[in-house]
Amino acid sequence: MMRHQSVRRTADHRAERPMRSPFFRRLLLSYMVLILVGVAGFGVWYLFSYRDTVTNAARETVRQRATAYAMETDRSLLIAQNLCNAMNASESVRNMYQTICIEKQTPNSMQLYRTQSELSRIKAGGESLDIYAILLGFSGDSRLYAPGKVIALEAPVTGMNVTPWVEVTNAVSLMKLRNVSDIILNKTFLIYADAYTGGTLHGAARGLTMVLIDTGPLEARTGELAACACRTEIWYGAKAVFQSGEAADGAEWLEIASLANRDVRYRVAIDPAFLRVALPVKSLVPLGILAAFGLLSLYLCYRYLRYRTRPIQAITRLVSTERHEESRELDEVMRGIAELIGERNGYREKVITLSPYASQGALHQLISGGAEDGAIDGLKEEFHGLRSGYYLVALINLAAPRGCRASEQRYLDARTLAAHACEALSDEEHPLVTISRDAQNLYAVVSGEQPEPLSALVYELLPGIQAAIDDSEIAVTIGVSSVQTELEQLRRACAEAAAALENMMTGGRGSVYFTEEAPEERPREYYFPQDAQQRIIRALEENRPEEWQALLDRIWDENMRHADLPPDIVRQLVDELHTCVSGALRESSGQSVTHLRIERVREPATIEEIFDYYRSVLTQAMTTYRREVAEDESGRRLEQEICDYINENVLNPALSLTAVADRFGVSGKFVSTVCKNRYGETYLQYVRHCQVQRAAELLQQTDMPLEEIAAQCGFASLLTFRRNFKAVMGVNPSDYRKQ
Repeated sequence: MMRHQSVRRTADHRAERPMRSPFFRRLLLSYMVLILVGVAGFGVWYLFSYRDTVTNAARETVRQRATAYAMETDRSLLIAQNLCNAMNASESVRNMYQTICIEKQTPNSMQLYRTQSELSRIKAGGESLDIYAILLGFSGDSRLYAPGKVIALEAPVTGMNVTPWVEVTNAVSLMKLRNVSDIILNKTFLIYADAYTGGTLHGAARGLTMVLIDTGPLEARTGELAACACRTEIWYGAKAVFQSGEAADGAEWLEIASLANRDVRYRVAIDPAFLRVALPVKSLVPLGILAAFGLLSLYLCYRYLRYRTRPIQAITRLVSTERHEESRELDEVMRGIAELIGERNGYREKVITLSPYASQGALHQLISGGAEDGAIDGLKEEFHGLRSGYYLVALINLAAPRGCRASEQRYLDARTLAAHACEALSDEEHPLVTISRDAQNLYAVVSGEQPEPLSALVYELLPGIQAAIDDSEIAVTIGVSSVQTELEQLRRACAEAAAALENMMTGGRGSVYFTEEAPEERPREYYFPQDAQQRIIRALEENRPEEWQALLDRIWDENMRHADLPPDIVRQLVDELHTCVSGALRESSGQSVTHLRIERVREPATIEEIFDYYRSVLTQAMTTYRREVAEDESGRRLEQEICDYINENVLNPALSLTAVADRFGVSGKFVSTVCKNRYGETYLQYVRHCQVQRAAELLQQTDMPLEEIAAQCGFASLLTFRRNFKAVMGVNPSDYRKQ
């Protein structure tokens, strides 16, 4: 009896220590290897996937910024191309060419005035602040025509070998001119040049048209791109016409083809530091969770195998050579086998009422208008969530308020979080589907058997999305349509939600707006001065920004503080404000401030943001106006000082071209060109003409000897005096005195 009890205690002790069983150890080791390999493989995959995801996201960010950079530059080139085409199609320019190049005559003042007015009108039609000036030259003519001025050249204009032409340089270098002092021709611009053909589509080149684009905006856009690109280039054909920065070793190059000109390409070297993947602490959290999951799996595997191998261990003990109570061991074996066979696992399958095809395919087509009317009936059967009951559409707008700037990627992240917040509120009773309209707007369609709870669910969306985004600089505003029952009204519901969202103009961001019935037609009830456009024009031309600022403040105070205007009347006020500002910029003086490109605010915005937009447009226009006026005044002041000095010392024998140039710190060619532009003669011709005119007066009014007259009039000798006097007056000095 003592021996049987000892054997039983030994068997029970072995059952409590399964690790002594070779079978258990081998089985547990195999499971451990599988779990560790799986955890390690998933960890390696996660690290590589994280690196690729971050790198690809950074690379896509560079591509988006480079594409935006290329589109902005293309916009300037397209405007320049249209201006060149307008000069080719102009009847006034064609008549000017007929007079100069065909009839070989000098145009009269009226024809010259009409041509310059036409060039001013064409330049104003570009509606862009970036356009500094436009130039027109005819083959064989030694003049260039610009709005408001004529520039004299030493040599006739010749056509360029390749047109159209794009390059960042000055017109003097591009046209290989000499002795030209005009500021417009010597300043560096992004130049777009094309042949003047007289209006014929494929005619021969009869001259040259040029558009000078300010490089300031181009350099500003390049500076914005420098955060992710170490070098930016613009290529025209096989030549790099603009370069900025230095490419790092091993940098990736991104090339974007121009949509404005097939010979223009944009090349961007991505900064390797921008693509370098950092490993923040939060990225290691999944690895820690994975490690904890692996340890938990090992522990559960150990417990599971220990439980499952009990019958096998009992059978092993049963057939072992050691003798013990067979009936009790047999009962233990049978009980373990019964537990092993009798255990069941239950599973429950969930039926999704809104099919993925309907939510992602049919809904997207209906919202975007891509589905045909005949296909809607067939799609209704797939759209189980909206087939019965009621539904409404909510348009969720994500935008940074004024004073804040958010990148497109930041909007995309916020939109993803908003979609997740909508999914969290979706259930079987009220299924909710989201479809992206663009980076800042998200459609949400919610349905149910009763219409009342749908509006309440939309109110729950606003705080849920705000909490999910957790970004104080992004405001969430929702426009809601009326409740619908028919799937065919889905497009109309989307339009109603967009119209309801526009109520933020008076209500502000961060609220929920429901669609309202269209108000009855009412007469004009808002304040807007009749002479507002003329007052803005006068303020721009007279450089008095306080006047248009006071005007906008007065309009704001009278309408937004002293009157409670409904949204439709506010929209009329905004439309009239846009017409007034754009008309003022278009009809003001010939400065480039009149060509500011102004567009309507397309996205939903508050009335404060709309007024701030027009204030910024007028401020930018005033800044450009001041800069150009200062440049013109500086050039005219220098020319006037040179001419005054020459006139005061024209009879001084020591006066020379070199002396005048040294006094004013310019070249002799510049002085001669100033005289050519002002008096129609070179420096030497003008000085000789003034000296001879003074000598002629002395010959007629006095009896002074010729030698004394020659000395007083700045001639070095009597022989020089006789030769120059006869060349100008046609007779000798002595004969002129006898007349």
